[in-house]
Amino acid sequence: MKTCYIINFYFGDRRKTVNSYIDDKLYFLKQQINFLEKYSHNLDKIIFSCNIELEHYKFVSKIFKLVPKYIQNAEVEVHFRENYGLSYAAWSDGYIRNEDKYDYFIFNEDDYFYVQNNWDRYLINKFNQYDDCGFLCPITREPHHWNDYKKHAGHSATISSNKVLKEIKNKFGFLPHSDKKEYNINAKLGQINQTFSAIELGYNIYDIRDDFRVSFAWTENDGRDIWRHFWWNEKDLIIPAILIEGLNYVWFESWDSEFLQNYKTTNKEKALFLFENKMTYYDEKK
Repeated sequence: MKTCYIINFYFGDRRKTVNSYIDDKLYFLKQQINFLEKYSHNLDKIIFSCNIELEHYKFVSKIFKLVPKYIQNAEVEVHFRENYGLSYAAWSDGYIRNEDKYDYFIFNEDDYFYVQNNWDRYLINKFNQYDDCGFLCPITREPHHWNDYKKHAGHSATISSNKVLKEIKNKFGFLPHSDKKEYNINAKLGQINQTFSAIELGYNIYDIRDDFRVSFAWTENDGRDIWRHFWWNEKDLIIPAILIEGLNYVWFESWDSEFLQNYKTTNKEKALFLFENKMTYYDEKK
């Protein structure tokens, strides 16, 4: 069993981020190396995939100096690509280049960090706990008006198998994503469609609500910093950069039914039915 971990990096300005990144555009790269060295794992390959623009080439020599050839026992590769399609296009490219070389692929963005020993083993075991898992992620989002009634991974960190990803690639030609740079277009064509594609193929999407709480870093400048999920759990599997800054922050929680402890997420049949009938997860019986 072999596992590939692909983290996508960006070195430009962001809508909302931590002060350390504003001062040092390689901050997230350095922290990813630190956390990967700190917490034990059994990864076979780590790919630092960098969405790069012309003004970022000044960082290339520093990046190669910072990135070790191995982290624990995992070989590390640095890949540079044109900045389009955000992380979702980068993961598609990374998967296609490595198709059939690994049994599992874990995707993440540069400003989230795994903080449990053997976190990769947990993800693989949890993924295999379900016989129809297409993607496992920290938070699932149910069919709703705003997401075109498509159940999807509501957090960019995911794991899937080569088997599932290969089926998606064979159907669409790639892991669905946009070829644009605009955030709103990419959020729809990437984050929503990339994981919803598994449901179209007869799989489902699951999250870690039974085992871990999740802190989601708010990306809009509206006074909120952390969106807390599944706080009936006491431990974190993955955390956003804001939590390693040690600063005060403003948090909030949603009491929509899809986030409550006793809520049962939709199965693949129900998720597809709601999409085909343009119904939300809460108004099916109306």
